[in-house]
Amino acid sequence: MTMIQCYAPTNDADDETKRTFYEKLQSIICKTPRHDILIVLGDMNAKVGNDNLDRERVMGKHGLGTINENGELLVDFCGDNDLVIGGTLFPHKNIHKITWNSPNGRDKNQIDHLMINGRRKNSLYDVRAMRGADCGSDHHLICGKIRLKLRKAVKNRTNKREIFDTVKLKQPEILKKFKIELRNRFQVLENLQDHKPITVESIEQGWSRIETVFKETSRNTLGIRQRERKKWISDDTWTSIQQRKDIKIILNSTKSERIQTTLRKEYSVKDKEVKRKAKADKALYLETLAKEAETAASKGELSSL
Repeated sequence: MTMIQCYAPTNDADDETKRTFYEKLQSIICKTPRHDILIVLGDMNAKVGNDNLDRERVMGKHGLGTINENGELLVDFCGDNDLVIGGTLFPHKNIHKITWNSPNGRDKNQIDHLMINGRRKNSLYDVRAMRGADCGSDHHLICGKIRLKLRKAVKNRTNKREIFDTVKLKQPEILKKFKIELRNRFQVLENLQDHKPITVESIEQGWSRIETVFKETSRNTLGIRQRERKKWISDDTWTSIQQRKDIKIILNSTKSERIQTTLRKEYSVKDKEVKRKAKADKALYLETLAKEAETAASKGELSSL
């Protein structure tokens, strides 16, 4: 699978800028292996509308609004490269087709798109806007569901790699427990060794046993490392992020223009607050790291950081 993420010029951009963009995109597509599933997605700044007359091979009839100049360019480009505009294929409410809201809330368009090569069209099961995703943008997240049929089933698929919580080894009691259990397991392993001539098979078996010893010891004494929030973001900033998200949830669910206008202003203020706090958190975090590195260097411990 090859995915190409791009950002196209706006509809008001000059023709030379648009031509340069599509030439660069074309050059990238030409380098894509023919057998790959090709997905082109991003902010195309193009309204393709819902009229697919004479464009059935490129788009469906479930787009939004009417086509504009950038939409014509995108449709022609898709026709030349056997691409299908996924967001026009599936019937959804307009609120799930809109991908961009203007800051004043008056303009709502479908300008972000996901395209897939025509012969893989049946692999695309749905494309829609996910309005609940909050990232401080006037664009909505576009989600596409793709189902692939593999030629051959994958056998003996291993589980995902375990990441052990090695930070616990900094605790003396945990480190001592880890060493004792590791030593005991290796002692048992040594007693089980059969002193046969060394072969490739025996080396592989030996390594497998060693790997198992380390994994089981780590699993018992350290446990699996849990995903954590970014350490440099303070709790106060996380609270503001959640408040911003709550405002967006209400904004998406209300139908009153008056309330929407008020909520947009609240969201804008909260978004600026989040960015300001995050910037201050990162500066403080980097300053703390610099001081720790300076202290460690003065003690000759820089290599241990």
